[in-house]
Amino acid sequence: MMKHLLVKAREIFLLCLFLFLPTFLGANEFVMHDGIVDERAVAKIEEMGEELYRKSGVKVFLTAKKSAEGEDIFAYEKRLSATLNSPHVLLTLFLEEKKVDIYASEGLEKEFDKEGMLSPLPWRGTIIPLLTEKKKVLDVTPALLNGYADIIDQIAQYRKISLESSIGSANKNTLNIVKFLVYGFVAVLVFLMLIRRMKERANSKN
Repeated sequence: MMKHLLVKAREIFLLCLFLFLPTFLGANEFVMHDGIVDERAVAKIEEMGEELYRKSGVKVFLTAKKSAEGEDIFAYEKRLSATLNSPHVLLTLFLEEKKVDIYASEGLEKEFDKEGMLSPLPWRGTIIPLLTEKKKVLDVTPALLNGYADIIDQIAQYRKISLESSIGSANKNTLNIVKFLVYGFVAVLVFLMLIRRMKERANSKN
């Protein structure tokens, strides 16, 4: 009887191991999210984060939650930071509350431009402008991938590290070209409207 029970227990243990081991082995180290980030982007972020950590000792984490569940984003970051080894950076998004922030452990603040990255200005910010696009269904993946890559690249540049997994340069150049074309087009339209109004006023006076 006892032998039978041991065999059954062993079978159950092996079954559980078979079912759950892939989950543990495939667990993300640098990304924590509630299913709101595309898994292909998650894989790329993990690749960039692992390379930066291997070459610099700095860990950059992304945490994206559907809801803060009443917790302040800064309090959340401080609480999470207390459980992590330094040096580290946290890129945090609370989707429903429309909150995004970057938290750095002591000494890392000087290695990247937090104010610039979180700027709402399209020609400066690398996260918020992509989160404020008017779409029926907001996809946060491009903004978070872009922001994470920017943090990685800035830290690597500060430490004079070359990253093979980096997408920042190409990504930024493409984004800047798109921004230039869009806002250049808007500027031309505004200019033409002003010229038209000036002509209409001049004609009305005559």
